[in-house]
Amino acid sequence: MRAKRALACLVFGAALAGCSSPASDAQNQADGVTKAVYNNNGAAVAQNFDGALKKQVTRAQVGLLSDKLHKMGDYKGLTYVSNNGLKNEYTYRANFDKGTAPVIVRFDSDGKIAAYRITLPQ
Repeated sequence: MRAKRALACLVFGAALAGCSSPASDAQNQADGVTKAVYNNNGAAVAQNFDGALKKQVTRAQVGLLSDKLHKMGDYKGLTYVSNNGLKNEYTYRANFDKGTAPVIVRFDSDGKIAAYRITLPQ
């Protein structure tokens, strides 16, 4: 009996560890887009965008933004700041060697990125 209970707890624990939340999915997608911009990879930038947003992404814009991000040093990842559940919007802080920049991501009802904005310091 004790062995069955331990096995059940192990299986349940593994299932919980494999679960992801909307907040962690949002951060993973936002981080992926930010890394793709930093690496000047336009295809990866638009990979999880909705149809309307994909049409707005140009190679030149991604390259220009990549150059600006590189001036901030190495990309160190995102830090969660806040979210607005009514708008399905999440705000993060992108961390670099030489500073930070706010990143705002909004998702559509299908979980695709409907808006991505990174505001760089002047």
